[in-house]
Amino acid sequence: MRTIAAIALHDLRLVLSDRSAVMWLFLMPVVFATFFGVVMGGDASPTDARAALTVIDEDGGPVARLLLEELESERLVLRFVDPSAKETTPDKIRTLLIPSGLSTAVLGGEQATLLLEKDPGTSVDAALMAQARIVASITAVLGRLVVAGEKLEPGAPMTPELLAASPKTEDLVLIESRFAGEARIVPDGFAQSIPGNAVMFVMLVALTYGAASVAGEREGGQLRRLATTPASTSEIIAGKIVGRVAVAWAQVTVLMVVAVVGNLVFGVTIGDQPVVTWIVLLIYAVAVAPLGVAFGARFTDPDRAASTGVIATIIMAAFGGCWWPLEVVSKPLQTLSLAFPTGWAMRALHGTISFGRGLDGILVPLIVLAVFGAAFSWLAVRSLRIT
Repeated sequence: MRTIAAIALHDLRLVLSDRSAVMWLFLMPVVFATFFGVVMGGDASPTDARAALTVIDEDGGPVARLLLEELESERLVLRFVDPSAKETTPDKIRTLLIPSGLSTAVLGGEQATLLLEKDPGTSVDAALMAQARIVASITAVLGRLVVAGEKLEPGAPMTPELLAASPKTEDLVLIESRFAGEARIVPDGFAQSIPGNAVMFVMLVALTYGAASVAGEREGGQLRRLATTPASTSEIIAGKIVGRVAVAWAQVTVLMVVAVVGNLVFGVTIGDQPVVTWIVLLIYAVAVAPLGVAFGARFTDPDRAASTGVIATIIMAAFGGCWWPLEVVSKPLQTLSLAFPTGWAMRALHGTISFGRGLDGILVPLIVLAVFGAAFSWLAVRSLRIT
């Protein structure tokens, strides 16, 4: 065991002393995860969605002012446009037009009509959210009219001053929106980019730096010289595999620390069980690290080993769901993803990050990853010849 540990620690020190390797281990995964997390929707939750609403107020009266006051909401992003610029203002996805004479008509007890215009391609969910908020605001204004009307003498007209003096009532009923049970959503934003890039870059480092180092040691004769020491062939191969695992464990541990800090400071999505996520990545690292040794054993040219590792990583990342959620691809491609360790790792990570499952809920993917690890270790032992 001491010999295996010594070989593994030596390989770990070599990798961590390489600035380029450190960049691809720790920096590039964070950069890629951040970029694609923002591009793919950040951390917007379907239960906390927001809608944009352009408002054109042609009335400007007391009723219109009360309506705008009630429209203010965390769920609604209001954009005000001057009536004179309504024809030239672009990007009016949803527009609420408050017509001239609205306040006069309402205060006089007459019916008035608001106009909500929607682009044909607008989000149906966002349009319904805006429409519901408008109806709620109209209801609140009518309530204040009723309260103000109770103070009027019989037959007396409603005045703007009396309406403005009517108190704004507090909501007696609040609705809290959340998923009941397991969320049936397509992971996006940071919920997709963080696990996807972690899985891809662990594989990338294992199949490039891991494979290239083994191939380089075969070409340079270091493995042959190592074979002249008291270390047995099995200890040398085991040391190389454990060294690759140590590099991957260091990588996923640092990335998880960065993710936790990002969650605390910026609120990025890492789920409610970061320890479970970390354990999944550790098991995944054990599964794919031996593959780097097996790749390196097939080449004597480090550059060819690394370039082949890049191609293999791209293929497994794409089909395994690292670049996009598997939920958006066809059933045949979802089935194909099961042929790669990346596909099982992403299933396990989505299970804990997006759907809140514990280790017992992702046991099948973890067992499959362990099987991949055993198979790749066997392949590494069979492929790496030291004479």
